[in-house]
Amino acid sequence: MADYVGIDLGTTLSGLAHLKPDGTPEIVPNADGERLTPSVVYFDPHEDVKLVGSAARDGGDPDRTIFQIKRHMDDPEYFVELDGKKWTPAEISALILAKLKRECSRIVGDIKEVVITVPANFNELARKSTIAAAEMADMKVKRLVNEPTAAAVYYAQTQNLNGRILVFDMGGGTLDVTILEVKGDNFRILTSEGARHLGGGNFDEMLLDVYAEQYQNQVNADLFSNERQRRRVLAAAEDAKKMLSKLQRVNDTIGNDTDGIARIDMTRENFDKLISGLLTRAIMLVEQALDSANLKPKDIDHVALVGGSTRIPKVKTALEKFFGKAPKSCGNVDEAVALGAAIFARKSARVSEVCNQSYGTLAYIVNAKTGEEGVQNSIVIAKNTPIPCSKTQIYTTSEPNERVIEVDITQGEDSDPRYVDVIGRITLEVPPNRPAGCEVEVTYSYDESQRVRATVRDKQSGRTQEVAVTYKGAGILSDEELRKRGSALRQFRIE
Repeated sequence: MADYVGIDLGTTLSGLAHLKPDGTPEIVPNADGERLTPSVVYFDPHEDVKLVGSAARDGGDPDRTIFQIKRHMDDPEYFVELDGKKWTPAEISALILAKLKRECSRIVGDIKEVVITVPANFNELARKSTIAAAEMADMKVKRLVNEPTAAAVYYAQTQNLNGRILVFDMGGGTLDVTILEVKGDNFRILTSEGARHLGGGNFDEMLLDVYAEQYQNQVNADLFSNERQRRRVLAAAEDAKKMLSKLQRVNDTIGNDTDGIARIDMTRENFDKLISGLLTRAIMLVEQALDSANLKPKDIDHVALVGGSTRIPKVKTALEKFFGKAPKSCGNVDEAVALGAAIFARKSARVSEVCNQSYGTLAYIVNAKTGEEGVQNSIVIAKNTPIPCSKTQIYTTSEPNERVIEVDITQGEDSDPRYVDVIGRITLEVPPNRPAGCEVEVTYSYDESQRVRATVRDKQSGRTQEVAVTYKGAGILSDEELRKRGSALRQFRIE
């Protein structure tokens, strides 16, 4: 049996690593001989086969091919409907995990317990969906760990990094910036900031627009008219992006099925200009993380690169210019997260994480200075609070003879209710004939996998109600549905 297994369930690529007997982490290849598996699923219409990985990405009907499902893990209403069945993001992710489990276990033995990584800015629903996906793939999640934290653990072990480290993690779909302090095997997270839709896929789309424009200018026709053609050109744009990390100029010919071909020319200089706006956003996120930790660029001892998009030379030079020092790269930047997760699974590293977002409740508040009153978001657990933690706030009822106390659980930093998400509600019945002003305790608990539980206690009656945060929507599965669909999934032929 494989005892220490880490999985990076990525937006574009996923990987599984285990810890060898000598304590060295190692990527386990899939049955196709690939160290990383494309996070793509194809649903075959003729037989009950689910293709996962390169075979799914390189062929098949685009209407039956699912890319970047990770971007929808936080959407309770999202699902993909095929052949009369609705597939949730968790189920599709489970197919990817099932391929990794089945094929990698042939090399390392049976895989039951795993550490799975998630973006630092993943919200509560996305984390619960990730755990649900693992359960359906017949794996128990020992712990979720933030991707930059896992990467930092790997860097610390392989490059002996200590001090304040900023992990710049830019993959295919997301950007995470995490600052942490490392002293030997002790890791203390100071802050994390993230952008859910900023990564290599955005660069590919920008190149795609340039290709379409050049084609239009040369041939006077649209480069693509359907999704199959668009994805074919998008793959060519991704290849060009990768080549521009090594070459100064790339030439290519592209075309469609009816209007001929055009010659595409792209220089690294023009590519750098093309993505400059997105890189400015990335550096702004770095500044935001520094401000959150009350630090300056000079206070950072090392900048560690994670994710395939950090191979782009302009990314490295932008960071070097900002910090005044060259960032460090482990070479296998695509694999660092999975490798770090395998090390983390052994629990030799002592990691002090922080909560990724603020959690609070909607409360009727009177401003003592201005006299203004109204409903505001009252934060109970502030972002970047060390976890695990438990925090309590006391509120008072506003009306006499209230029979029901309702507490809305919010996620977000703003005091304005319009700019936070209500992610759950607790309803507590209380005795009749009570005056206004009765005290109510609201307690939120935040565990190591960054999942939230909430408790409401009416101090006068002693009544309490405790719940885990739950969601409703077409893309949410009940516990019973999880068991049924997990059982069905294990019967599928996954290739």
